[in-house]
Amino acid sequence: MPFESVTLYQYDVCPFCNKVKAFLDYHNIPYDVVEVNPLTKTEIKQFEHEWKKVPVLVVDGKATYNSRDIINEVDERVRKHSGLTKRWFGEKSKKEKEKEEEWCKWVDDRFVHVLTPNIYKTFREAMESFDYITERGNFGFFERQSARITGAVSMYGISKMVLKKRHGIEDERASLFEETRKWMSEGVGQSGGKFCGGDAPNIADISMFGVFRAVKTFQTFEDVCKEVPEMVPWYERMQKAVGESSRSDGLSN
Repeated sequence: MPFESVTLYQYDVCPFCNKVKAFLDYHNIPYDVVEVNPLTKTEIKQFEHEWKKVPVLVVDGKATYNSRDIINEVDERVRKHSGLTKRWFGEKSKKEKEKEEEWCKWVDDRFVHVLTPNIYKTFREAMESFDYITERGNFGFFERQSARITGAVSMYGISKMVLKKRHGIEDERASLFEETRKWMSEGVGQSGGKFCGGDAPNIADISMFGVFRAVKTFQTFEDVCKEVPEMVPWYERMQKAVGESSRSDGLSN
């Protein structure tokens, strides 16, 4: 194993954090999780960096920021350690690399921003999305309740007044269904295999899976599976490919 210690600073429902977790899980890299208070962000103030967001991944004492940079750095280190990752055979062609990069960018720049307003589509859904914080994190009861209520109210408002307008979204669910169908028809469907990567997942598959897995307990997830049923087999294949979490449960709070 090329890593001695790996710690992820995250919000439990953050799509970008879940993308990183899926990548680590896929490669069976054990990691600890530190839940960050979304109001104070105390847990990541120790890092002297302009990036004040999650995820932050600390590998053997070195912090890396931004999910795309995190995955690229970890992937490079895994490849150097093993020659090739365990599930990928041979080097990708230029065309394969370009397709992978194109869809990775699409996940980050489009799909995540269509998914997010769906998490906070109604105030009830916004409150439910912050339920996790009442059970996790190394902060007190009142901090948790305050973070839950303030976070839900804030994100509900931002979703309605900022995110939808910024990303040209009129109907949250309709846009999400449309983008999901695009992924299945163009990303996966044109690969000639069961994944965007063909016969095995590539980084775009893992990224998309991780982002979508972030809402697996929400109404959003059920609605997508119902309206875009062709995604379900791909998602189930990805579940099998990614496997169980390799994170340390002892430090999950």
